[in-house]
Amino acid sequence: NGNFYRNEVNSLLDYIAGLTPERKLIVEYWADGPASELPPGHWGIFAQYVSERDRNSVGDDAKMFFAMHNASFDAGIVAWHLKRKFDGVRPITAVRYLKQGQSVRGWGGPGRPVEWIQGERWTPYNPGSNLTPSFPGYISGHSSFSSASATVLQLFTGSDKFGFSTVIQPNFGRVEPGVPAVPTKMSYAKFSDAAKEAGLSRLYAGIHFEDDNTIGQTIGAAVGKQAYQKARKLFNGEDD
Repeated sequence: NGNFYRNEVNSLLDYIAGLTPERKLIVEYWADGPASELPPGHWGIFAQYVSERDRNSVGDDAKMFFAMHNASFDAGIVAWHLKRKFDGVRPITAVRYLKQGQSVRGWGGPGRPVEWIQGERWTPYNPGSNLTPSFPGYISGHSSFSSASATVLQLFTGSDKFGFSTVIQPNFGRVEPGVPAVPTKMSYAKFSDAAKEAGLSRLYAGIHFEDDNTIGQTIGAAVGKQAYQKARKLFNGEDD
């Protein structure tokens, strides 16, 4: 649908026009690129916190990590199947094509503010040497992994309550210096809050469209529920 496609591009440009220091830190915190714990591993770190918070036994942890990471595996299978099936364009390609010869509001580069630039020069705010992931966009892996993991943790603990916080030290960011400028606390009251922000981080970065995120979040939640139901059957000796 041509109109939907153009609206997605314009909506993405609005996200980039609103790129603040706070949003830059969100992008950096959730990037989880090469040589990191990667998106599923980020939720493994969260689960470690849950284990300590709830004083889990070894048996509890075996079940929680088993269920959550298997949900991530399943979410990854679905996400990459859909990526290859639909071959969804990334914003860097769509913006440079649709907005060529036009001025758009975009990130001006390291140390520069959001400013008017030529559409064909538009660039995401993305850590690392690669401007954008080199595989299709639809659906978002971050959104799928995060929603699936959050759903399992909700079901396993019986609540959406999370209560996690961490302090990010100055100059944590890799795109440009001063992100953050001072020690900054990032807190998530709910598992769903963390999953939502993980998906939004990819919009703030300019490497996913809204549809990539919303469908990824929806599918991730469905996968998480299904994977947890399967895990419960295994725990109870009900496997078919």
